[in-house]
Amino acid sequence: MADSSRTGVLIAFAGAFLLSFDTLLLRMIGAEPLQMAFWRGLSMFAAGCAALFILKVVRPHADLRMLNGKTGVTVACFYGIASISFVASAMMTSIANMLLIIATAPFWAAILAIVILNERPSRATLVACGVAFSGMLVVAWPGLRGGINAGDAIALVAALSMACAFVVSRRTRANLALAPALGGLMSAIVLMPFVGGFWLGSWQSMVLMGVEGLLLVPLALGLLAMAPRYLPAPRVGLFLLLETVLGPLWIWAVLAEAPTAYALSGGLIVVATLALHSLYSMRRWRRFAAAPKH
Repeated sequence: MADSSRTGVLIAFAGAFLLSFDTLLLRMIGAEPLQMAFWRGLSMFAAGCAALFILKVVRPHADLRMLNGKTGVTVACFYGIASISFVASAMMTSIANMLLIIATAPFWAAILAIVILNERPSRATLVACGVAFSGMLVVAWPGLRGGINAGDAIALVAALSMACAFVVSRRTRANLALAPALGGLMSAIVLMPFVGGFWLGSWQSMVLMGVEGLLLVPLALGLLAMAPRYLPAPRVGLFLLLETVLGPLWIWAVLAEAPTAYALSGGLIVVATLALHSLYSMRRWRRFAAAPKH
């Protein structure tokens, strides 16, 4: 069990760390949000198809039905809804409000895990959720004076969708790494009628979108989709907060847009909470595994 917990932490951390570069690449692309959301979804699906083809060549006799029927399709739908909601909320509300609301995903995952899976989060996980959310509150505090609007409600849909994806993934031991790719196709189909043009403005933007949609996001979300096999859904949700903390730091390093003191202090709270909670959980499982069995 200790090995399983350690594997889950490493997978979730790797996925969230890679996803933290998402905002930087989108800023560098600089196209219309709907265009970027469309190409990202379509590219993710293309990357999933390529991964399946490569796996089939390498392991021709392996069972590659990775979506596992209705469960996998349901998870893919939630990823598609989250993708569309994320873009829509970014267009309709402040980034501060959006990030704070999406940061509630671990709480919704904890509630849904109790209701659907009868899986009660540990006290340490609940405390970590509360402390991490306080850190996100510090990050978003300067932008919260603008009030609440419809974009905030859509951001809540994104948070709920990610929480649902993690919880439903817990119900199967199948590998759902390709579920986000199918979700990307669903989002691209929904967004296609609303995209004014498909050219992103320059070849540089098109290449960056290829890196974003074909490599970064599929790999990051694929890892996050695998993590619930090893960790409870609320713990996986906690790692999502790394994106909102590290993203502004990468923008600062590359584009010289300095984060506020609120972002730095709140981000430190979130990162420290994740590190301490992960270390505590792994040590707890190690003691459990080493205890004599009666």
